[in-house]
Amino acid sequence: MAWTRLVAGSLLLAAACGAPLPHASSVDALRASVALAELEEGRTMLLQKCGRCHAAPHPNRFAALEWPSKVGDMVERSKIDPAQRKSIELYLMTMSSR
Repeated sequence: MAWTRLVAGSLLLAAACGAPLPHASSVDALRASVALAELEEGRTMLLQKCGRCHAAPHPNRFAALEWPSKVGDMVERSKIDPAQRKSIELYLMTMSSR
């Protein structure tokens, strides 16, 4: 039992720290009630805007409801406009597993 929790915790940590950003699927888009292209646009913006200065954060790094404030903390420094912010937040919130 403890071994299973250790493995699960290690996998979650690996996913949050070094795994590539997941691509959204049609299931993700359906769950979020948005077009798949919108989620992929958010992923692209995340890589372009956030990835310039540091590794783009994995969606599992924070719970879905934490992402708006986390993105808000970086808006001014990264020169993200309101449309880009919305796109990035939508992607991160939809793809977060917590």
